[in-house]
Amino acid sequence: MNELGQPSAPPPTVWSHFPAPDDAGPALPPSLATRVAEALQTVLTGLILAFIFRAFLVEPFIIPTGSMAESLLGAHATQTCPACGWVFNFAPLATATPTGGGFVRPAEIICPNCQLRLAPTAADTVPVAGDRILVHKWPYFSGLIAPQRWDVLVFRDPANPEQHYIKRLVGLPGEKIELIAGDVFINDRIARKPPEIQRALWFIVFDQAHLPRATSDSPPAPRWRSPEPPPAAAAGWSGMDTRIIRYDGLDDTPRRLSFNPDTAPEYLEDVYGYDRGSGGNFVGDVRLVAELTLHDGGGWCRWELVRPPYRFSAHVGCDGGVELAMTPLADPNAQRVVAALARPPLPRDWPLVIEFGHVDYRVYLKLDNRELLCTSDADYAPDLAELRSSPIRTPVGLSLAASGVRLELRGLRIDRDVYYTRSPQTRRALPGRPFTLHDDEFFVLGDNSPDSHDSREWTERGPHLPPDYRPGTVLRSQIVGPAAFVYLPGLLRVGPGGRLLVPDLGRTRFVR
Repeated sequence: MNELGQPSAPPPTVWSHFPAPDDAGPALPPSLATRVAEALQTVLTGLILAFIFRAFLVEPFIIPTGSMAESLLGAHATQTCPACGWVFNFAPLATATPTGGGFVRPAEIICPNCQLRLAPTAADTVPVAGDRILVHKWPYFSGLIAPQRWDVLVFRDPANPEQHYIKRLVGLPGEKIELIAGDVFINDRIARKPPEIQRALWFIVFDQAHLPRATSDSPPAPRWRSPEPPPAAAAGWSGMDTRIIRYDGLDDTPRRLSFNPDTAPEYLEDVYGYDRGSGGNFVGDVRLVAELTLHDGGGWCRWELVRPPYRFSAHVGCDGGVELAMTPLADPNAQRVVAALARPPLPRDWPLVIEFGHVDYRVYLKLDNRELLCTSDADYAPDLAELRSSPIRTPVGLSLAASGVRLELRGLRIDRDVYYTRSPQTRRALPGRPFTLHDDEFFVLGDNSPDSHDSREWTERGPHLPPDYRPGTVLRSQIVGPAAFVYLPGLLRVGPGGRLLVPDLGRTRFVR
């Protein structure tokens, strides 16, 4: 009996691997053979689970080439421009191993910000491995989620099932694909990218925060210019040769500031600093971004973008009123306001981020990352017949105007959208010659279009594919899954001589 008057519980049973008879004394420990067998069982179980995990759930890959740059990088090296300080990546001249082995540095590289041409040295060229990514296999394998346009896919090479490719999905089964002026058209309609995808596909044109400094006896030409000499004697724009551009004009006279693409021959073209590639095309989809600080005045500032046949403008008043207008270049008096909004007055001495852009035949205005105004398809839509016959022949015009205010612009930056090029090897989805997908066929493109071997060009047909396979397509059965996460970007070399490698954890990210 215990102290509460209840029957005492029987003593606990002691278990062992080999129960001994009552008169055999303490149980003996497992034999060595038994422990080895148990360890092997644990290891095999873990291997089986890892195999199942890799076969059906998640599989790691390393990016071998730069066909998806700058979204995803293959083996590359990094350069800091001596003129403007822009840090950019560049690919080897010849194909290297995914880890950077056999890296052959090119004779010349191009800074994508100031267009300075450089000859990289052996000391500056430290090979970095390609991004390591995780691919989710279960969404498509389970059938719960179908491939979506703009997904980044890993799939088996149509010519070699042992090789894997990674590209962006743009065409789905049953759709008619056509690439016109760098854009994707599906069934004769523009295919617009979701905001999170578009953010990953902006490429730098020029950043005023990275002004090039003189590399010779003559100073570099300012990228932005005004009719008034900077600084103007009385009022106007100033600071075009500094990181902060100012406007000081409390009178009612509007004054203009324009970007000068003539300061470098490849501005606003589809040039890629990563591999020095370009199709020589002017890009029609661009954006202006800047941090605006209003100090005094009750006037306005206006952001303008010219893409024939229209001039688009976003009028931002100090009283808070904003307007989006479009004007035919052939008739400057026919301006039409397509959207307007009344807001509280702009705060004084407080920075606001303004973004004004044209992308996928949609013009928009954002304030502090919130979209305020945009055009509709009824306001502005592409003329396919005109686009098919007449590509863009001049750079997009970018300018600012202001009146009756004192303000500052910091970080004034121009970005361009991805441009899907046409090369001599392009066989499909040409302007006027759309490519129609059959059941279970997909169409893919690389973000680094001039250096991407993709659905536009493929002619290979591997023995693992069915007899009716059509080159240029990716079959549903060949898709591994969508790229999900960059878990280990290229390793950084640190320490004396760069012998120590550490993960570049700042570039771990979800794939968009």
